[in-house]
Amino acid sequence: MWTMLLTFLVYWVVAFVGCFTAVEVAQDALYDEVTPKAGLKVSLASLILGLVMAYFHPSFETMFTSQVSLTVLQAIIWFLVFMFVLQFHPWHALGLGLLMMCLVAPLATMGVDSMLAPDAQVRSIRRGTNIPTTPVRGSLSPRGAVPTPPEGSAPAPAKK
Repeated sequence: MWTMLLTFLVYWVVAFVGCFTAVEVAQDALYDEVTPKAGLKVSLASLILGLVMAYFHPSFETMFTSQVSLTVLQAIIWFLVFMFVLQFHPWHALGLGLLMMCLVAPLATMGVDSMLAPDAQVRSIRRGTNIPTTPVRGSLSPRGAVPTPPEGSAPAPAKK
């Protein structure tokens, strides 16, 4: 239950930031104005897109290979959200929706996967089998060998 909630929240926040940026920048650049109640529209759009991403769990590895049909379905949903909820012109909604889908969805999935993936070190600590780590670099001299100063050199003065 908590995993699904955390997954949805991460997707929703990333979709909110992406949609809010698109609305503020693109609508100002394309139409010289921002639609009224843009915050509510972005909230609704990011809620829909967060639910879609939480359900499909898109990733870079499978978006364009084994799950192309799900990617096409998700692209249609993104296009419709950008056109009807965020009120972009259909051609602009197509371009921006597909661009945002290709950028936001896999990046959000990387965030979800990195937060929910079990870490090997955390697992070993929880099991109580954590072995103390050894230093990466060691001495180049053989163990126990003390370097001797070259002949004729004076020993270093003792520190006070």
